[in-house]
Amino acid sequence: MAFVTFEGIDGSGKTTQAKRLVAALRECAVQVLATKEPDGGHIGKEIRAILVKCRELKLDPHEEALLVSAARYDHVRSVIRPALDAGLWVVCDRFIDSTFAFQTFENSVSQPFFDIVCSHVVGATLPDFTFILDLDAEQALRRRNAGTAARRIDPAEAHRNFGRIRRGLLEAARRNPQRCHVIDATGGEDSVAAQILDVLHGAGQLPASA
Repeated sequence: MAFVTFEGIDGSGKTTQAKRLVAALRECAVQVLATKEPDGGHIGKEIRAILVKCRELKLDPHEEALLVSAARYDHVRSVIRPALDAGLWVVCDRFIDSTFAFQTFENSVSQPFFDIVCSHVVGATLPDFTFILDLDAEQALRRRNAGTAARRIDPAEAHRNFGRIRRGLLEAARRNPQRCHVIDATGGEDSVAAQILDVLHGAGQLPASA
């Protein structure tokens, strides 16, 4: 059993790699729950609708952080923690490091504020492995735009500072070297997936057939 999270700027391939890991685990008869944020829990979709709504007065980063944290509290309490307690793997697309990168790093939400909120929201339910798919902003943007026809684009993406968010995710990795693994996402899907499986195999978390 392990709790695995995927992070990366839009277009880095994190959602694809999360799905690939889930598929690899299921092929090995490993029970796994796939989920995502902010809309993985019972109230997440309503909160996501608030976050992406077009409005005259833009949400303050503190408002965004608290809304995401409310969704996360429910997500951990009602979805993630019960699955882990039942012995399942949990693979989550985005978690606490996204909040750090989006609202805290080089932004107005202070590190103490972030730490206090996270301690109450997450408690001991921290990921065992966090894979940060690293890609420069320009290449990520090209990938994202190339796939626009195949997926719904979050309207909030147009206003995101991908360079700052990338730096924030790398800073999260620097602060948490035991659980965070920076993965070079410049290669193809198979290459990136192999890097992720190598980390899990090296930690003795996967059966040899995975």
